[in-house]
Amino acid sequence: MYGGGAERVASRIANALSVDNEVVIFTRSTPDMYQLAENIKVLHFTFPPLLFTFRRRWARFLARPINHYYGYWYLINLLEDLKRKEKPDVTLSMMKVASIMNAFAKGSGLKVLSERNNPSKKSFRYRLWSNLCFRRADRVIFQTETIRNHYSSSIRKKGVVVSNPVLVDCQATGGSKRIVTMGRLNPQKNHTMLIKAFALFSKEHPEHTLHIYGKDSGEENLNPLIESLSLTDKVFIEGFKNPVHPFIVDAEQFVLSSDYEGTPNALLEALMMGFPCITTAFEGTRELLGEDAPCLVTPVGNEVALAGAMARLADDSALRETLSTRAVQFAHAFSMEKIVPKWRNVLFS
Repeated sequence: MYGGGAERVASRIANALSVDNEVVIFTRSTPDMYQLAENIKVLHFTFPPLLFTFRRRWARFLARPINHYYGYWYLINLLEDLKRKEKPDVTLSMMKVASIMNAFAKGSGLKVLSERNNPSKKSFRYRLWSNLCFRRADRVIFQTETIRNHYSSSIRKKGVVVSNPVLVDCQATGGSKRIVTMGRLNPQKNHTMLIKAFALFSKEHPEHTLHIYGKDSGEENLNPLIESLSLTDKVFIEGFKNPVHPFIVDAEQFVLSSDYEGTPNALLEALMMGFPCITTAFEGTRELLGEDAPCLVTPVGNEVALAGAMARLADDSALRETLSTRAVQFAHAFSMEKIVPKWRNVLFS
């Protein structure tokens, strides 16, 4: 529960289900970033110490896979102990490590696994583990049909497409010259391209600023880029905020610069808040947004096109107003009242 999109979705689903179910969250012992209902039980686990430790590099290299798989075995046993105590009807997992634990742990409960990303853009090891785990699942939740189609027919048969529930606590007001984005600071989100695009945009729009909300190790690479482009007074990495929505309400526009996504929670939240939005055309964009997208769409990795889209929104208040209205109408389909019943149906029917 450390601040990512999957954790945000998990907290929303858990809170909704806790109204008439007993909910237990089994998570790593990291800071809890999302508010959970008081009746939800949160149990923390930690990764085990290394089975083998060596000083020499070659010895550490040889021991790495042994330590790696020992860690999985250790975590699977932790979950089996928990299942013996709690006797769950359903175990739902998100992200790689949790899905490995869920798929291979013995004990009671329908095993439901959820794919949170685009496997075609991930490593061979990620795809291998995903296929192994999903074959052992009772049901697999995919965010889009596009993602489900990356898997074999046997996995697709047990797969169900259910979107993420979206919840926002305020509406966009606009009025500033701020451009905002939200997301982890890792290469998938391609903030590097966003900053370069903003540098082009800023030449003709010097009054605008860019604000990046999120945290990760990628900040180490972004700060030197910001300095090299002489944007230290215009581009700001704001860190993780929860809830983030009150910090961005006055923004003029929202931008998603990702190279790939499962379903981008940040974009859906921005649309629900009523922001004029720009997104890259990651795989699955057409399925998610439809033929008549409620936002501007630019090619993946194209900083010139992205800069041009930001300029269009900055220069055209009528376009911003039109997109804002369409955004709210579109995002209603992803509201809690629309989506949570679908999750209930998958988990309990």
